Amino acid sequence: MATDLPSLLVDIKPGIIDLGWGHPSPRLHPFDEVKEASLKMFQKGDNSPLQYGATQGFGPFLESLATFLSRQDAYLSNVDPHNLFLTAGASQGLDLAATLYADSGDTVLVEEPTYFVIEKIFREHSLNIVGIPTDENGIDTTALQDLLKNGLRPKFLYTIPTFQNPTGSSIDETRRKHLVDLANEYDFQIFADEVYQLIGFDKDTSIPMMSFDYGDKVISFGSFSKILAPGLRTGWIHSSKKVIDKFSDAALTFSGGGFNHYASALIKEVIDLGHLDSNVSNLKKEYLSRAVQMDKSLSEYLGGVVSYSFPKGGYYFWLKFPEGFDSDVFLNSAEASGVSYRPGNAFSESGKFSQYLRLTYTLFEATEIAEGVRRLSMAYRDI
Repeated sequence: MATDLPSLLVDIKPGIIDLGWGHPSPRLHPFDEVKEASLKMFQKGDNSPLQYGATQGFGPFLESLATFLSRQDAYLSNVDPHNLFLTAGASQGLDLAATLYADSGDTVLVEEPTYFVIEKIFREHSLNIVGIPTDENGIDTTALQDLLKNGLRPKFLYTIPTFQNPTGSSIDETRRKHLVDLANEYDFQIFADEVYQLIGFDKDTSIPMMSFDYGDKVISFGSFSKILAPGLRTGWIHSSKKVIDKFSDAALTFSGGGFNHYASALIKEVIDLGHLDSNVSNLKKEYLSRAVQMDKSLSEYLGGVVSYSFPKGGYYFWLKFPEGFDSDVFLNSAEASGVSYRPGNAFSESGKFSQYLRLTYTLFEATEIAEGVRRLSMAYRDI
């Protein structure tokens, strides 16, 4: 029976180059490599990936993941598999973390601006959300400290410390240390959404938040959606043994066993074959090429109009338009010209980001990126 039910999350209007979706390009999914890993897994004749998995995650997968992370320039060199926990993607991990570390009515902190879905996740837990200002060096920990001194008592702070969504900025080392100090002094957790950590364009990527952890305060969330394929719905948490035990002992974890046990067994084979290393390397090269194309097109078509910083990794350009520009209002004009984006105020409920919009360079090919920016400039000239 045929239906009109959608098959993918991406829903782009016909004729639109939608530069708003923060998704990877389907062309870059390593189909043949995942197929090879699947065959290797089945050829072992082991049907345990079809059973309930261990609550912390499939042990051999966690061991392979620890080895993979330990050899990445942008990560720690001595990751212990006992400090890893299997998730069904970063969003699922964050939702579970909110359940375990906060109760209805509690106050939690986010960066302003921040990932546009995270506030919805926290609202669904009936949490009180407070935004903390950011700048080119990430979250303003001095402003945070002032609020804490004046009585603010959060249960946790959510941050995207490296190649932030939407701004592309990274928290500098001084602020990372300060943030962990504040978490210990005022007793709150740090939810570090580090899904872009491994997608840096040079070797100067910021050190992961777990490098600064003491007092069991940092909980890092990683995802294979950004480095392998989002359809696998698999990620991990990296934290202290005390925190990992809390996740492993959760009722939801025990009821279902390891989250996405089957996919983790498959990803173990991808890692062991060396395909994840090569895929990450390929993604960094391809995304840098696309970011360069977007930068070139912005300079050609909107030079002197918009200001931005070239991203050092991740997925995004965060554009600032002149005073009086309203990216919510402009969206209709842009889509009438065949291009779309995410308005700045989508990333904050404060209404402070009307001058901004976010463009993503990962979903489309270079020629489409150039055409999308050209259409954006034509729409801007017509307002």
